[in-house]
Amino acid sequence: MTQLAAIVDVETTGFSSTNDEVVELGIVLFSFDPATGRLAGIVEEYCGLRDPGRPIPQGATDQHGLTWEDCRGHALDGDAIRRILRCAGVVIAHNQSFDRPFVSRLFPEAETVRWACSMNGIPWYRKGFRSKGLQQLLRAHSLEVETAHRALDDARNTLRLLMCEQPDGRTYLSELLDALNS
Repeated sequence: MTQLAAIVDVETTGFSSTNDEVVELGIVLFSFDPATGRLAGIVEEYCGLRDPGRPIPQGATDQHGLTWEDCRGHALDGDAIRRILRCAGVVIAHNQSFDRPFVSRLFPEAETVRWACSMNGIPWYRKGFRSKGLQQLLRAHSLEVETAHRALDDARNTLRLLMCEQPDGRTYLSELLDALNS
């Protein structure tokens, strides 16, 4: 029997979850085999832009490429996001300490879901990787990236990374969930 999990990523106007705003949210709901940690399928994906109510600083635009003009007048589909959060047994972010406060501020019910961090929940350095950043890990696993630092693409790429098999045959997802449940 499969289980459901979600991977979420946000793009923002800056790094402060109390002062900055989400401008894009991407989330991938997927099913997996809990015995193997292997992907059974993508159930649903959502990506939306959000008007931050003020200009996006150039430094943030340089990172994700989004301008206020891109986001102006847009709103997230709260019903879709809440539905995905309710379905997921666990929500994963590649930097939970960054993404979770932003998501929880917009959707307080996100605090009732279990969260896991694929950046800090896997001992990347002990495994010999020089960085635990998503883009660097994707390159180290020979996973090609068309677009970086856009919410849905980063969520999809996090899933691709978590599906990689380690030398012992376990997926990173399996290791992450084992650590979460121990």
